[in-house]
Amino acid sequence: MFSKKALAELLDKHSEFFKDLVAAKTHLNGRFFGLSEEIHCLVLAVASGESMLLIGPPGTAKSRLIRAFTHFAGLIGKDDIVSPGKAEKSQGLTKLKREDRYFEYLLTPFTEPNELFGYFDIGKLMSEQKAGGKLERLHQGMMQHAEVVFLDEVFNASSAILNSLLTFVNERKFHDRGDSYAVKLSCLFGATNYPPRKPELMAIYDRFLLRSWVDNARARTTEFGELLQAGWKETNAAEAEVTRPQLLNRAEAFQRDVRAMSADGRLAFDLQDDAVNLMMARLADIAAQARREHFSLVSNRRLVRFSKIFLINALLRAAEADKSAPEITVHEDLAVFIRFGLDREIDPQQRNSLESLLVGKK
Repeated sequence: MFSKKALAELLDKHSEFFKDLVAAKTHLNGRFFGLSEEIHCLVLAVASGESMLLIGPPGTAKSRLIRAFTHFAGLIGKDDIVSPGKAEKSQGLTKLKREDRYFEYLLTPFTEPNELFGYFDIGKLMSEQKAGGKLERLHQGMMQHAEVVFLDEVFNASSAILNSLLTFVNERKFHDRGDSYAVKLSCLFGATNYPPRKPELMAIYDRFLLRSWVDNARARTTEFGELLQAGWKETNAAEAEVTRPQLLNRAEAFQRDVRAMSADGRLAFDLQDDAVNLMMARLADIAAQARREHFSLVSNRRLVRFSKIFLINALLRAAEADKSAPEITVHEDLAVFIRFGLDREIDPQQRNSLESLLVGKK
């Protein structure tokens, strides 16, 4: 799909970044039982800058996983949404100051945009009314300043919030009363108990390029034992301080180089290459069956944006295997579309049917 030389150049230049990603996978897999797929998907989201959605019932550690990652990335302290040392006493209570680099919120049908982007300072407006005061937003610590955003029950949002989110995700901009502001967003995570079914939610659902389905542990002795062992340690034992505060900066540098190498032609599709055409044939087979079985609409946007996921998955595999010559393969890398790109959850038999197309079986 892409030249081996270009892939090797990317991996060599950003080797420390991919070491960070491998360390993140190792660390998080050591903390959470049964979430290896979700953790792999999360790492792909961080490296690509694409949005990721966790879908599954309550109590499956969706929010805990995101907080654990943001702590690993040095954005928050001890999986909390406040920074260590940022506390003060007020009215006999400890007042905690929100960490600006991370924002999370549980959405309901009654959540207002101001709860995400900041309320207007009416007091200041009234006090300065005679002097021609302007309406200003109290935006410190709000979503537009965060590098990582986690929105729980994201599809509960009102139409006003959903419209703002489309611009926020697509353009990395916040529109406020006719003005546009660039936001610092590096990656957006969402969570929901169920995938959306209403037509008006499909646009925002499509913006979550990566989807991972989470479920409770199966009622088996071994799985329950491992779950309780990991859960007890996660809940009651202090975790060793393991962080990579440079992770998001390195992700930004990597994405910048991908764009630069694409612009100058070093990263490009060679449709004269038989191997590339074989990959396109396999991908077309998967898309055709996914559409036919209503697993996914497989929009043009999703196909285009998933090409970067294929690239990153190949680089990550090489980094995990300590190899310097990454290569995109049909079975290993195109499979991530089946794992993380479909619109609905599929059963093992349906998954096997799709995966058989990777080796040319129909």
